[in-house]
Amino acid sequence: MSKPTRFHEFHVKVHRYLGIALALFMILIAGTGSIIAWYDDLERAFNAPMRVVTPQPQGWTLHDALVIRARLEAQDPHSHLFSLQLPQQPDQSLFSRVMPAIDPVSGQPHAIGYDEVFADPYTGERLGQRMIGQPSLKGSGFFSFIYYLHYALLFPLGIGILLMGFLALFWAIESIIGLYLTLPLKLKPSKTGAKQRSFMQRWSTSWKISRGAPPARRLLDLHRASGLWLWPLLLIFAVTGFALNLGGIYAGVVHIFADYAHFQEQPPRPPLKQPLINPPVDWFEAAALGQRYFAQEAEKEGFTLGKPAAIEYRRDLGIYFFLMHTSRDLLDRQGTPTETDSPATAATIAIDARDGRFLGLQLPTGQRAANTVTSWLMALHVTAIGGRPWQVAVSAFGILVAGMSATGLLLWWRRRKARKPKARAPLAASSGMAGNAGIVTPAPLRPDCKR
Repeated sequence: MSKPTRFHEFHVKVHRYLGIALALFMILIAGTGSIIAWYDDLERAFNAPMRVVTPQPQGWTLHDALVIRARLEAQDPHSHLFSLQLPQQPDQSLFSRVMPAIDPVSGQPHAIGYDEVFADPYTGERLGQRMIGQPSLKGSGFFSFIYYLHYALLFPLGIGILLMGFLALFWAIESIIGLYLTLPLKLKPSKTGAKQRSFMQRWSTSWKISRGAPPARRLLDLHRASGLWLWPLLLIFAVTGFALNLGGIYAGVVHIFADYAHFQEQPPRPPLKQPLINPPVDWFEAAALGQRYFAQEAEKEGFTLGKPAAIEYRRDLGIYFFLMHTSRDLLDRQGTPTETDSPATAATIAIDARDGRFLGLQLPTGQRAANTVTSWLMALHVTAIGGRPWQVAVSAFGILVAGMSATGLLLWWRRRKARKPKARAPLAASSGMAGNAGIVTPAPLRPDCKR
């Protein structure tokens, strides 16, 4: 046997205290993640009035959707519908993200009480609106609150996303240290010359739960073995959690090693000195330009075009982002493209809102190796591929991670209790020890001793 080195003991302490700091967060994050693996299904089931519409034979066009967007914005002049998500199924509603409009007099944003609005793409009827993350037990807001908890906890959005990004980074570090600590220590040469077990034979113990072992040992085995079996997923979800919340930092790190583009986090040009509120290129012209540019790029890059997916205007950049499904999309088991509201997993064209210039193309796969890998990892995280089996797997994974975090806390608590010094029992004097009130006074500790 070999004693742990100082290097090993240092990492034991880092793993322990970092794990304690992360445990409650991880229980909440993993628990909510196991629910939102079914987010779209739950939204359609419990928020049907805003999510589900009756298909109409005449259908709808991109122009119709843009007219509806303008109408919804006109209904509340204090709102700015900056991101329009186009339905991909006949019974899906038209969904738009909202931010406050800028008061032209004061230059300050108006106060509005919602950041999402839904409409019928066939009739233009306003189906409802809500503030994502607002605590609610109603079907219209409950699962959006769970979703918000998953990526921002109870903090304001900017602070929550920043915190969650760093928590994901620490989670990745904790996972790597945890893997290292399962590796068996280096053996000292045997004095008798007896044959020692190989590295793999000794490591195999860490993958198992000992039968008949004391409860404390079984708890340790459960924590260690579950971490090993789940380790690839632990690292994938940690890295993608970091990328989803701190995409700019992720893009900067990845770009050091490989060509990578992320228009939303690292746009084609820096922010403007002043937001461009009323751009010369309007939404209708931007949509027409987006389709034209996509047709040109498809011929040049050799991909085919599907349905338009979304259009977004960033007034801080003066840039439109036009998203479209293409043959470079990732598909689920039913052949349905992945979600459309993330530029990491949908083809995106950037258009200058000042003069309509083409600013760049970002494809989810086949254009840049780093984008292709990231798109796959992102799609796994948000259950955009793999269909029902993967949703079940991710939901189960969330429950297991919550359980693993709980066992880690329990291990720490049991060790903490075991290390507490027991109170000394008073020593009764014998009948022959008179004059000391029946108590023996303990000798004072030497300076080099510890109680």
